[in-house]
Amino acid sequence: MTTTVLTGRELVLTIEAVDYSDQILSAVLTIETERLTFDTVSGRAYKVIDKNATLDIEFLADWSDGSGISRALWAATESAPDTSLTAVLTATTGDTFTFEVLPNWPNVGGAASEGQTQSLSLQVDGTITEAYA
Repeated sequence: MTTTVLTGRELVLTIEAVDYSDQILSAVLTIETERLTFDTVSGRAYKVIDKNATLDIEFLADWSDGSGISRALWAATESAPDTSLTAVLTATTGDTFTFEVLPNWPNVGGAASEGQTQSLSLQVDGTITEAYA
């Protein structure tokens, strides 16, 4: 088997069908499993009872862009914080992961000598659908 190396530059992130890839510094979809372990007389048994997923993103602040991710997340959180937004992570391989996220307030501010960046974690709401190319 040959070695395959993918980088974050091979990802496209869209939220509500808007491609924010030019602003995104990193995007990581993480799924954590809550699993119970039972010690029976014949050995261990396991039962998955829940999972929790988040989309952690870091991006360049783009407040001056009226259609940028900073204003979009702010507006969505302000107007409908409990309403899911559709997110799609697409790799250049053609693999896609589609899911719903709950909006969250982007942070505001930054260091004097650096570009302003924003980091936040968006709660995944519901299931994640994957399609492999």
